[in-house]
Amino acid sequence: MSAFVSLILCVVACNNSTPEPAPEVALPSVHAVAGVVSGSHADWCGEHAVPESRCTRCDSSLVPAFQVTGDWCGEHAVPESQCLQCSPELKIERPPKES
Repeated sequence: MSAFVSLILCVVACNNSTPEPAPEVALPSVHAVAGVVSGSHADWCGEHAVPESRCTRCDSSLVPAFQVTGDWCGEHAVPESQCLQCSPELKIERPPKES
């Protein structure tokens, strides 16, 4: 039995073939592509479950606009209108796909 195991180990160790690299799999994007219509189904940040055009976690340049209008949760660093920690009953729904 040990001779058989040694033979198998020798064959495996002497195998010079290099395994093929696994093909790269494209993961679906969680962010909207550039140029989508604001407020459309395509305007969606899948990572943060808010419209991409209003996602302050992905685009910090949006923060001042929310702060100036008083729509800002300083405790959680998100717009108050998107703060699920302060308002767990808040429903942010993705618009339906256009037909």
